[in-house]
Amino acid sequence: MFTIKARDLAVVLDQAAPHRYQADDTCEPETLILDCASRYLHVVGCSARTLAVARASGKGSDVWTAPIGFDDVAALRGWLESSDTVTIEHLTVEGHQLLRFTEGVAQLTVPAASHLHRLPWRVLLRIMLDARNHPLAQGRPVQLSPDDLSLWLNAGANGEAIEFRSLGPVGTLVTAGSDFLGLQTPHGWDGPEPGEGWSTSLRVRRFSFAGQFLEVGARYADATGTVWIVPGKPGRGEEPHLVSADFVAVALPISQVLAAGKLLVRVHG
Repeated sequence: MFTIKARDLAVVLDQAAPHRYQADDTCEPETLILDCASRYLHVVGCSARTLAVARASGKGSDVWTAPIGFDDVAALRGWLESSDTVTIEHLTVEGHQLLRFTEGVAQLTVPAASHLHRLPWRVLLRIMLDARNHPLAQGRPVQLSPDDLSLWLNAGANGEAIEFRSLGPVGTLVTAGSDFLGLQTPHGWDGPEPGEGWSTSLRVRRFSFAGQFLEVGARYADATGTVWIVPGKPGRGEEPHLVSADFVAVALPISQVLAAGKLLVRVHG
């Protein structure tokens, strides 16, 4: 189980929600990914052009990943308005992967959405954070408040990309296409180093079962060619369950998968 303040969960849902796939981006259903590990609950949104990962700390040691349909996210978000401290349980019930949110006698249970292709968000963030040390990325950080950003929204009224480039003590140069130039007055930078404190969140989650290392969120093929996903790390003494990569409603104990499929081979991509 994982315990978190309702207001903290609401904040990270709101932060990631704008970056979910929209209906006109892809045929994939609109989902957010909830990922629990390292004392943090992460909410991941990924659209055709953006990736957003918001996290909030809580109490618990569970490790699991579950995509949630946005209709269920919206229902959860409304339920949180009248909640204080929420306990989250990742369950497999009769082969179905569920998330149960509880506060006192109140409960909300939502199913995992039809599984997306595995999103290696930790790898993507590590690549991005490592790029900070590239010579081309060196420079003064650009710090803008929400009010600052709102002033520049119309600069790209014709669809131009809006670029913010630091000019050091002079301020920030703003461009949008070839016919717009602007300058934002300088801001001092007194915030944390971008990405600081994320090392535990980006750590790969592995566990050993029957002499084989398995990674949470990874895909494995059995001898029949069926692909399975590891949704979460089992508790002490518990047998891991695997979820079908094609049908999230199909979740089986690993012993049943191996009885039919003989072996598991890591599938990348």
